[in-house]
Amino acid sequence: MLNEKKFKELFQRRGSGLVSIFIPTYRANHAQEDRLRLKNALKDAARQLEERGMNKGDARSYLEEGYRLVENERFFANLSDGLCLFFDEGYFYYEALPVNFTPYTFVGERFYLAPVLPVLTGQSRFFLLALSQNEVRFFEGHQHSITPVKADDLVPANMRAVFEMSDVKNHLQHHSGQGARRGKQPSQEPMFHGQGYGKDDQADDLKKYFKEINDGLMEMLYDEKPPMVIACVDYLLPIYKEVNTYHNLLDENVSGNPEGAGPVELHEKAWEIVSRYYQELREEGRLSFEEAMGLKKASADIYEIVPAAINGRVEILYVDKDYHIYGQFNEEENSITVHEERRPEGRELLGTAAVQTWLQGGSVQILERTELPVPTASLNAVFRY
Repeated sequence: MLNEKKFKELFQRRGSGLVSIFIPTYRANHAQEDRLRLKNALKDAARQLEERGMNKGDARSYLEEGYRLVENERFFANLSDGLCLFFDEGYFYYEALPVNFTPYTFVGERFYLAPVLPVLTGQSRFFLLALSQNEVRFFEGHQHSITPVKADDLVPANMRAVFEMSDVKNHLQHHSGQGARRGKQPSQEPMFHGQGYGKDDQADDLKKYFKEINDGLMEMLYDEKPPMVIACVDYLLPIYKEVNTYHNLLDENVSGNPEGAGPVELHEKAWEIVSRYYQELREEGRLSFEEAMGLKKASADIYEIVPAAINGRVEILYVDKDYHIYGQFNEEENSITVHEERRPEGRELLGTAAVQTWLQGGSVQILERTELPVPTASLNAVFRY
């Protein structure tokens, strides 16, 4: 699983020919196309290894685990939006991720890791709670994907389950007024409607139900930050918000009863809401960037930004997702040299800035060029000082 621990493990590896491969993939029905993309990427990696002095046979052996995947038909039936692979002498790691990678192969003294940062930074990540009185479903989503999250052990299956717990008898007595007097046994099923049962009672029951859901989810989400959207009929949202303690619950819901709606339909409707949330964040970031530029605390100059990122001075970094600049960093002079073309001894400077910013607590946004605050540059930054 590609988490912070795995990312740092990959970052810490050093070698003479570490290979990083990124390709976009399909979730299903395009196995031949995905296989061809991987095969071409491995061919490119072998060429780069040979340029670094490895003979053809050794390059093939070095990438053997990748070639085995090419021949594995079942492998291409279970992919996501993107595939990343990392090779070192005696080391191989790959993962299918919900990120639509731009095809890229890099061989150097360290792994190239910038494209996987969106998984860790959550720049399109969100949660979706599909909620009704009859069922509860929870999902984790990204711009191009959605995945069910098993939460059965944390939340009640439905509203009825809440009142079938140990206090069901007291609950029924409270609403029926009958109790168990004269040996009369209460009904074995909870009653949510009926004589003497009004809107206030129903709202109280819903709050209890929703509080059980919220409390269960917070055991899993206590340190999470992505936005969460609720899919529900409209009148349930304000009731849920009364008991909600997740700090980033969005005000807009996917309207309508989600029962029977599949993940694809829910994802499409939820992303309409979430995309607006992220667009607003980018607009706020652009305005903050302009303000910081006025105070000389921001830049669009790669010669200034890369050394600042390596030294932990960057608070927010904006990176063009499809552009690459190669060069070297001179530690003694705290400066960079940009190469006109890729060289074996060079580093990819945009990725270096991105990884160093994230590792030192900064925010990284990997975006289309047009989404950058200063789109004429491939790198924009707001500095801490």
